[in-house]
Amino acid sequence: MPLELITEAEARTLLHPHMPVLRACFEGAWEDWQELETALVRKAPKFRTTSRANVMYDLLVARLQQAFADTPGVSFNSNPGFLALTFGDRLVVRFKKFRSKRLNVSQIMTLQQRRLARQELDLGMNATTVVAGYLLDSLGTELRKLAVVCPLNGENVWEIDLHGEAGGLGGIFTLPIPDSGAPKPGVRSRKPKTMPQAETE
Repeated sequence: MPLELITEAEARTLLHPHMPVLRACFEGAWEDWQELETALVRKAPKFRTTSRANVMYDLLVARLQQAFADTPGVSFNSNPGFLALTFGDRLVVRFKKFRSKRLNVSQIMTLQQRRLARQELDLGMNATTVVAGYLLDSLGTELRKLAVVCPLNGENVWEIDLHGEAGGLGGIFTLPIPDSGAPKPGVRSRKPKTMPQAETE
C-alpha cells in the first residue's frame, strides 16, 4: 500500500508550535560556527566547505537534542541510520545543508538514499520524511534561508519557510509533484572569513 504523503497543511500544523525553536537552533548553531571559524582560519585558511557543513551539523544536532529533549509529541529517530526528529508519528525531519536556490541537498545515492528520494523508506509508521535545512549566501558568510521541504523524485513537493515566518500557518503554496515514471505516494487532498572554495558537500 503506498505511503500517504503528508500535505503541506498538515505539516504546518505539526510544526507550527516548534518553528521558533527550530529556527533558533539553526541560528544558534550558525553563531557557534562563526565563533569557531576564526580559530580555524588561522590554522587552515583554505578549509573545505565540507568541513564547515560537518561541524555545523554537529553543532545543530547538539542544540536540537537539548531543545527537544522533553518535548511532548516529538521524538528522536535514528533507526533509518541518520538522526531525525519525528513529529506526531507523521513527519520525520532530517537536517541538511541546501546546496542551491532549489533547496536540494548533496548526497551519495546509496540504496537508502534512493528509497528516501522516492519516499519509500520503511520507518515502521505512516510518516513522510522531509528535510529541514539552511542555505548560505554566495560567500558562505550568512544564513540566506531556513526552510523545511518535502522531497520526492529529485524535486520538492512543498516548502515551508522557517526564516521570518511568525505565524507559520499562512501562505501555503504546493509545487507540482514530479513525475519519475515510478509509482508515487498518494497525496491526500485537503482544503481548509575567508571566501570558501566551491561547494562540494
